[in-house]
This record gives sequence, C-alpha cells and structure tokens, in this order.
Amino acid sequence: MNNRQMIFSALGFFTLAFSDFTISANAHGLPMGPNPSAETRLIETAPGTASWMKAEEIEKISASRHLSGHCGGYMDITDFQDFQTMRSRSSGPVLDLFADRAPWRHTLIEPLLEELSPAELQQSVRHLSSYFDRFYQSETGVQAARWIHDQFSKLSAHRADIKVELFGHNFKQPSVIATIEGTHPTLKNEYVILGGHLDSINQYSWGNQAKAPGADDNASGTATVMEIFRVLVQSGYRPERTLQFMGYAGEEKGLLGSQDIARKYRQEGKKVAAVMQFDMTLYAGKTGKLTFITDYVDPSLTRFSQKLMDTYVKTPWTTDTCGYACSDHASWNKAGYASAFPFEAPSNEMNPKIHTTGDTLLNSLDTEFGLLFAKLGLAFAVESSAERGNSVHF
Repeated sequence: MNNRQMIFSALGFFTLAFSDFTISANAHGLPMGPNPSAETRLIETAPGTASWMKAEEIEKISASRHLSGHCGGYMDITDFQDFQTMRSRSSGPVLDLFADRAPWRHTLIEPLLEELSPAELQQSVRHLSSYFDRFYQSETGVQAARWIHDQFSKLSAHRADIKVELFGHNFKQPSVIATIEGTHPTLKNEYVILGGHLDSINQYSWGNQAKAPGADDNASGTATVMEIFRVLVQSGYRPERTLQFMGYAGEEKGLLGSQDIARKYRQEGKKVAAVMQFDMTLYAGKTGKLTFITDYVDPSLTRFSQKLMDTYVKTPWTTDTCGYACSDHASWNKAGYASAFPFEAPSNEMNPKIHTTGDTLLNSLDTEFGLLFAKLGLAFAVESSAERGNSVHF
C-alpha cells in the first residue's frame, strides 16, 4: 500500500464506492430548487445525476476519484441550476469548424514556436507555487489571481486591442480573462479560448485552507497559458477571431469559475469557436507522451488538435479518458461549446503528488516537457483564430 492509499484507508475512504454518492434524476430532471440546508451543496456526478451533499460526502467523491487515478468527478451546480437547460448542442451558438480542417499556417507559427521558453514557464510556476495556497476562499488565492492579472497587463500595456479583467464570482477568488480583440469585421465576434484553473487545494485538509503549492496542479497549466500569451503579444500577432486567455477560479471545488463563465457566454449567445484546457502539463509520467482526453470533449476539435500536435510539436502522443467533470473543459462542453483537453499523462501514470504539500517544482516536474503543451497551445491559438483563406493581420 502506497502513502496515498494508507492515508485514505486511515480516513475510511479506501473502500469507498463512487456510486454511493449519486442518485439518478427522474424523468423531470435534477433535484433542483433552494438548498435544503446551508451545509449542503447540489453535486452533479454525471449528466442528469445529482443530489444534495454535505462537505464530507463531496470530499469522499474526490478521494475515491484520486484512488482511481483521476481528478474531480463532480460539478457543484448549486448556483448554476439553470445551466442544466443548456446541455444540448442541437441549438444555440455552436460552431463546428474543424471536422476536416488541416493545419496550414506553418510560416507564421514555426518562428513563434522558437520564442517559447521553458525558463519563463519555470519562473511563473515557481512564483505561483510560492503562495501558501491558491484556495478559492483564501486571501492568497485572491493574491495569486491578481498577480496573473498584473502579468497579463504588463505584457500588453502597449496594445490598445488587449483588455485584461478580473471576473468576479460569489466566492473570494476571481477568475482572470485577457482578451486580444479580433480584427475581422465578422469573425471578431467569435471566440477562441485557452484556459487553465488557477486555484490549488490540499486533498488531506477536507477541502479547507491548508498548504497547497500546486506546482503541477495547476500552476503548470496557468503558466502555459501565460507563456502563449506572452509570445503572441510580443510578436505583434493580431487574430481575426477574438482570442481569450483565462485563469479559472474555484476549479477544485466543482468547476465553479468555469461554470460561471461558460454559462454567462451561453446566456449572452456568444459564439465560441474553440476551447483548449490546460490542467497539469509538467509531469511526463512513465512514457513521456502528451495525452489527449477523449471523453466530454468535442471529437472534431480533438482530432484537429492531434493534427496540430503532429504538424508542429512532432512528438508521440496517446489518448485516455478522465471521467465526468475532471477539469474545466467540461463546463464548456456542458454549455454546448467545442472543447479539447491535452493532459500530461494517462490516468495510470498521473502525478502522485498533486493535492499535497509535495506538489512542487522539485518533485519530477519537467519544463522541457511542459514546452510541448505551450507549442501545441500556440499553434491552436493561431490556427483557430483565423478561417483558412482569410488574411493574417499584424
């Protein structure tokens, strides 16, 4: 029995069955309505499956998921019950642009890939993991979000076409959104989004504030988004579609920040062309293969992302599943938007240090490996932000 199993066994989690904490919705939908108790939250563990749960029940779901080599496993939909009506992709502002598309912007992208820096990735991860934690209800969690906001702002201070903002929620930590406005009269109303969650958590604290450096989960993904933004801004790149770079708050407590944003976009009828999620990008596992998640994502966009991998990154990759609501891509998928999720390793090779005090740069994290994600993300941003045949703007 490894250390993780021993800890969970001591807490009475080891034999926990994930299904013990779900109830199926009836034909009329989920058990929505006012919270029956201030101590409970409405937790969705599969499409159409939710129940009111206490904190210890929610933590047991998360613990069980970790024992199976996965993350998350639930959405906290207490404040997003109207989001359920948005699940269908049969109507609404859904774009499907990538089914048969081949990469074509080689002359623009390949020089930009050379500007990506593992040292920059390391610097951002080191700073973000220096906070006591980035918990969604802590002051240090707020400070981390503001630091990301300030970095985006400094990088883009010379660009009038870029806006950086904090997106407030009904909890302390805000999300961060940096927007590069599109140049095309029509396409600028379509969005390409790259994001990763900025919060961290200590699994052994019952979800409360405790030391949680979160270097891999998810300072790494946040740093990846920041590095792609840095290179594109400094190059002078101006997209045709509007590009957005997001740091989501509160992912570790049920995808809270990304649900809030995705719901707002759907309510406002915004056209989202493509979303790529970065959550854990520095732990190479045993095989060192970037892994494309294939469940709760858009198949066409995932295939297009794999083409980008073969064209621009040129390293082997594999596929795996991660289950329901394992990261913020699921919020966009739920809203009916196309999302893709490249991950650092198959589930049976997942970083054993995440959600502990040991999730630091010193524990088997590799920024050279992380550079693969930055390359993929940069190619994704440039290829997706212009329709083939349209001009490129600088």
